[in-house]
Amino acid sequence: MGTYDSELDLQLLAAQPVPVRQALFDEWTVPGQDSNQLYGRIRALLSGGGLTGSGWLDRLGGQAWLGFGRWSRLLVTFTRESLRTEYLAGRSHPAALATWRRTRIEFSFRDMGDEDAAMWPTVNVGEKWADRAIAEIEAMSEERRSRWQALLSHCLLGADKARPTAAWQKSARALLDAVGVDEFTDRLDDWLPLVGLPRSLPLRMTTCCPGHIDDFPPRLADRHNVGVLWGLLWMRAMCPPSEETLRSLGHIAERAARKVPGHGPSSPKLANVAVAVLVDTEHPAALAQLARLASRLTYKSTLRIVEKGLTKHAEALGVGREDVEEMALPGFGLPLADKLGDCAYELEVRGIDAVVVWRNADGKVVKAPPAQVRKEHGEELKELKATVTDVGVTLIATRDRLEGLLRRDRTWTVEQWRERFLDHPLARTLARRLIWSVDGVACCWSGDALRTADDTVFEPTADATVRLWHPVDDPTSAPAWRDFLARHAITQPFKQAHREQYLLTDAERATGTYSNRFAAHIVRQQRLNALLSRRGWSYVQHRDNGASYDAPWVALADWGLRAELNIAGISDASVDGVFDTMVTDQLWFARDGRTPVPLEEIPPVVLSEVMRDVDLFVAAAGVGNDPNWFDGGPQGRYRDYWSQNSFGDLTPTAQTRREVLAELIPRLAIGSRCTVTDRFLEVRGDLHTYRIHCGSGNILIAPEDRYLCIIPDSAKAKEPEMFLPFEGDSRLAEIISKALLLAADKKIKDPVILRQL
Repeated sequence: MGTYDSELDLQLLAAQPVPVRQALFDEWTVPGQDSNQLYGRIRALLSGGGLTGSGWLDRLGGQAWLGFGRWSRLLVTFTRESLRTEYLAGRSHPAALATWRRTRIEFSFRDMGDEDAAMWPTVNVGEKWADRAIAEIEAMSEERRSRWQALLSHCLLGADKARPTAAWQKSARALLDAVGVDEFTDRLDDWLPLVGLPRSLPLRMTTCCPGHIDDFPPRLADRHNVGVLWGLLWMRAMCPPSEETLRSLGHIAERAARKVPGHGPSSPKLANVAVAVLVDTEHPAALAQLARLASRLTYKSTLRIVEKGLTKHAEALGVGREDVEEMALPGFGLPLADKLGDCAYELEVRGIDAVVVWRNADGKVVKAPPAQVRKEHGEELKELKATVTDVGVTLIATRDRLEGLLRRDRTWTVEQWRERFLDHPLARTLARRLIWSVDGVACCWSGDALRTADDTVFEPTADATVRLWHPVDDPTSAPAWRDFLARHAITQPFKQAHREQYLLTDAERATGTYSNRFAAHIVRQQRLNALLSRRGWSYVQHRDNGASYDAPWVALADWGLRAELNIAGISDASVDGVFDTMVTDQLWFARDGRTPVPLEEIPPVVLSEVMRDVDLFVAAAGVGNDPNWFDGGPQGRYRDYWSQNSFGDLTPTAQTRREVLAELIPRLAIGSRCTVTDRFLEVRGDLHTYRIHCGSGNILIAPEDRYLCIIPDSAKAKEPEMFLPFEGDSRLAEIISKALLLAADKKIKDPVILRQL
């Protein structure tokens, strides 16, 4: 047959015997490869009747959905009837059933019907929690299995509601009683930690049109299963809560709100229902999860539910919302130490990491407990691992929240400060490494007491007011505090004594209401978006469609202000229409919506912190600091810009890094090979001398200043175990790693680097 089939050809095709038509049907119906020219042929094959759909369903099972094109729609009825026929005959095609359900949700074909709702399995295979649920229910007796199936079917019926109705809850109660509350909670609590993990069954999906195939993202939620989870989570809320369940709900919300490249959040609906259940649960662990999520989530819709929940709890307790967040911070039973079998363990907080130190029966440190302990104490080890994970993520969230307070007008009484920070089992691991201002006296914990910068022991009065110390308020004492940290080997959880200070310039006084300090920089929009979200800024990605978009902005509620950074897209748009690169423009502040405020009226700490954010955006998202852009990007048009930013004058952040390098490098074994200049760390290897820029981390080979491209992952030298005055500067660690690598350049084995040397 030719490209265009005549009516006679199609009639002859329809008249072929069933085995012939079945063979042709199986050859031509390849999911994702449908084309309009096959429409007539497949219609002719189906018109003769007698075809079976078993093979078609097997082929369909590896697809995210049925696909696009005319013949996909032609097969809707055939697929539905085949699923029903096979199901009634006792032949299971769970993967094809899952594909069918996803197709019905994604494309809403009018003639698809809803017969699949009654077919088992009720949940779609391919997600780890669903696979376990199916396996456990299938292993039950027929009576118990039917009760569970009825419960799961009821869960799905409530999928499109924001909250369960009274009638739904009444029916759910009867189904819970039939299954047994204890059995329901035990099984569900085992399934919930698996929700949001990568898929167990890989899928392919048609993207824009027939023939364009891609992998289904492994962390993208199955929307049918989200519907079932909606009901399961609300049913769980009707049962006695447990810390394990509430912890799982927090993790589910975080995973579901996490963005999947090209798709947005994995499942906003799932994130929202997990948070809504936490809000409705009266338990300290639920409040602790909400407080943690307030610092971790960036998806605005879910974050609003978290904030409303915290406000609700605050009003019930008669305190402020921030007080609730601080009061809800869990202590995790720290210090946590115990024995399992012959092994002893202790959970230690190192910086912002939680680690478990194991010791054998002889007291010797070992990497992991022996096999016998793992075999006999599997459940205890599982719980310990979950606790370590929770401590780690809570540390990061608490660190981020504390750093965010530097641009806030937040104060505490001495009693609140001690209870929530200095003496709190978890918070003190961070708070005792920070500098605090107590009625104007700066102090930091060292040894067993609070001390001033000259090591004088300081005892606050009971009626004193406490706030976080900021160097902009006390710039002359910053060097003394840096010496204090070095003297006592204190590594701060974020830059405080070494924090960059952005003070108003004469140029900004002249412009009055805006700053051009960070204008005309080229940034990658995707990276910029991630950084904005991390720092609490609001932003909607700009597309190359002529639409008007708001500039990135951050609310400064304590001061009645908001800051905005003007940006504009550059014509190099990516395939999906989203600008790949943006150019920065003015930074300005507003009050009462859009009224510009003179920069001289902005509190110095607020001005400095906002400018520090923008400097971070420009540095981390800018193409000038990206070694992959050394060729200048499209048509090489940014080559001069890249060179200027990669090797030019240092920003305040880079200046701080240079000062720290000048203190640290002499302590290393390679110290005699290194010199810190105005902009570079110079490293003398055996083959060449290298100049590492203190801002970008990019490298020039002296004396001809030939560019040496080393992507951070290829700098294989192990980072030295040495004192660093603060955490969180990955570029500092990168520069030190590159210096160690290049000082021993004769030992380099990476072929990409060797070709350049």
